[in-house]
Amino acid sequence: MKDLYQYPSFEQQRPSPQKDVRAQRKLLLEYVSERVGRLPSRFWLFTFGCGIGYFAAGFQPALLSYIILLSGDALDCFVLRRYVRRLTLVGQLKLAHRLSLVTSAIQGLSMVLGVAVYYFSVGEQADILFVVGALGLGAVNASIALPKNPIAAVTRLSLYLIAPPLYAAVQAVQLQSWQPFMMTDTGGVMLVFCILYMLAAVTKSGLDNFRFSQDLQRKQAELNRANARMDMHQTELRQLSLVARKANDSVIISDQDRRILWVNDSFTKSTGFSFEQAKGALIWDLLTGDDMELKATKTIDLAVEAGQPFRGEVQNVTKDGHTIWLDVNLFPIKDDDGNPEFFVSIERDITKAKELVWEMAEARKAAEEGARAKSEFLANMSHEIRTPLSGVIGMADLLAETEQTDEQKRYTDTIRGSSMSLIAIINDILDLSKLDAGRMELHPVDFNPRTCIQETIDLLGPTATSKGLDINLYVEPSTPEALNADDGRIRQVVTNMLGNAIKFTDEGRIDVRLGTALYRDEPRLYCEISDTGIGISEEKLERIFEHFTQAEAATTRKFGGTGLGLSISRHIVKVMGGDISVVSNVGHGSTFRVTFPYAPVEVEQMVALKSRLAESKAAELQPGLKVLIAEDNKTNRFLLKKYLQDLPLELRFAVDGVEAVQMVAEDVPDLVFMDMSMPRMSGLEATRKIRASSGPQPAIVALTAHAFDTEMQACLDAGMDDFLTKPIRKITLIEWLIRFQGGLISNSSNTETS
Repeated sequence: MKDLYQYPSFEQQRPSPQKDVRAQRKLLLEYVSERVGRLPSRFWLFTFGCGIGYFAAGFQPALLSYIILLSGDALDCFVLRRYVRRLTLVGQLKLAHRLSLVTSAIQGLSMVLGVAVYYFSVGEQADILFVVGALGLGAVNASIALPKNPIAAVTRLSLYLIAPPLYAAVQAVQLQSWQPFMMTDTGGVMLVFCILYMLAAVTKSGLDNFRFSQDLQRKQAELNRANARMDMHQTELRQLSLVARKANDSVIISDQDRRILWVNDSFTKSTGFSFEQAKGALIWDLLTGDDMELKATKTIDLAVEAGQPFRGEVQNVTKDGHTIWLDVNLFPIKDDDGNPEFFVSIERDITKAKELVWEMAEARKAAEEGARAKSEFLANMSHEIRTPLSGVIGMADLLAETEQTDEQKRYTDTIRGSSMSLIAIINDILDLSKLDAGRMELHPVDFNPRTCIQETIDLLGPTATSKGLDINLYVEPSTPEALNADDGRIRQVVTNMLGNAIKFTDEGRIDVRLGTALYRDEPRLYCEISDTGIGISEEKLERIFEHFTQAEAATTRKFGGTGLGLSISRHIVKVMGGDISVVSNVGHGSTFRVTFPYAPVEVEQMVALKSRLAESKAAELQPGLKVLIAEDNKTNRFLLKKYLQDLPLELRFAVDGVEAVQMVAEDVPDLVFMDMSMPRMSGLEATRKIRASSGPQPAIVALTAHAFDTEMQACLDAGMDDFLTKPIRKITLIEWLIRFQGGLISNSSNTETS
């Protein structure tokens, strides 16, 4: 095993710039502390020296020298303590060094001047040895500070070295003699050399001691750092050991042969094998039990042989024989040469997560089957309800055309109104199913928006008139004459909103405003419907767009309805890319605003379409049209016969798909109305057989009670040309025949066969 710690190289031992700055700051602070701390010692030394000078030079020179010495030293200590120390602490080392150099020079000059006072006061009797001794003491003091502030110390030493020759030179000039330079006293000369030697020895000793001290401090600091690193590593190792041992996931350390070296507590909890049972065992042998299929799986072994990491889901067998799923993250720990030394595997038990995924998959499957069953149920209910409802509505329409008393007419109108309300509810439920399934399709056409809204108002006008309400339409001049959008869906939305306005307004009026506006630089058609009805409270405004919701329960009891109209309207508008909003005050009415995106249309296209429709209307039905109706419901056959018996048509009936195929083969009609659900053979199958036969082909139109887009698409895929949804009104059927005979609805099958 390699050493846990690597000692730094020589380059790593070199102090970094930050460390050098910290060292300089420390030395400068120590210099300041020593200079200030030893001021009392120097005070007594100055007192003693000037006392001796008193006997040699007299009182006044001694006092002047004393004042000069104390002033220079006091000034030096004051500046060092007050300014240099503060600058050093804030990191302005250059300025601090410069300021300490200035005060050091001032202190050195004060020493030189103080000694000069004595020397020149005595005159010819002045002893140069006294000068050398006094300045030598200053030099010793300066040499002590040399390691901590070399510039300041060298400055003072330079002054002390230059001063004696300078004094002698000045005195020689005054005396005009070389006598001051002559030192005839042998003892004095020896004393001078002793002083110089002592000064050099003290300086060298101080420097050596300083270097030795610095080395000790550096080694101590390195030792402290090494101990700190060791403590940190030990703490980290202890923490990592605790993390690995107490982790929720299983941790396995294995060698290159996949023999287990170490496992944590979670491994024991997950598999049931203790540390003693697991250590030294082969992983694949320990955790596969008797399952030969698991033993044959070599995915992880291949990764280990290649020295590569592995991440994936595997199955293991616990000690008690249970199978568990694990998310395995295995990776190699490599040496400096890149060879795997051992492998670490972190394994998380995902058995419950797997079971949850399976349960969710089953739940999703059940939900999809439920949705499919719901769609099939709605389709069947649509067919089963619309088929008898077609008879009710058709008979009510036929009854309305007969001579009736006022009371009978009222009964007939009640039947018609109730049946239309019932079909509206059915349509709402089917639309809701389409929207929830995301299967609603848009069929944009070119139309006149004013005509579209006006016809919707005309449709609901009688209901408003019966309540004494006025409906007013206001159209902005900027509203285009023609645009392209799904007019059917727009009619449906406006019908729902206008129907609500009429339902919840007992007196007053209803205003409808139509116009266009820009939304993010996109043209939109807007329609506002304002009423003077009961209004909606603010806290209920958002809820009214939810399924089966009205503002109040009492509203449902009083006015009725499914609570689907606004919900469906919002879904439709969202599918179209528009927006719907409402503003309301309780007791003062409501204003609904809906916007629809649209594409502009050239007016000439609309004019051509209108003229074509007008021509077909004017022509009406031409005699000789052969029509076959395939319908198994007796009531519906009766209704269709009553609808068409007065028209110049050659009309025949088939009771099921088989009979319809036979009748088409015997005498090909121009048009076939084909019911979708019939016994023996459905309308789709009958259509396919007719289309598969050779020879002329009729136009085939589906009569379906299934209102889903998928059912309508199935009609077209089977070869039908169009479809009509039950219940079929007489006027709708006649208008369709007129359009077909006028060429507005083409026979695609005949076109293909020709």
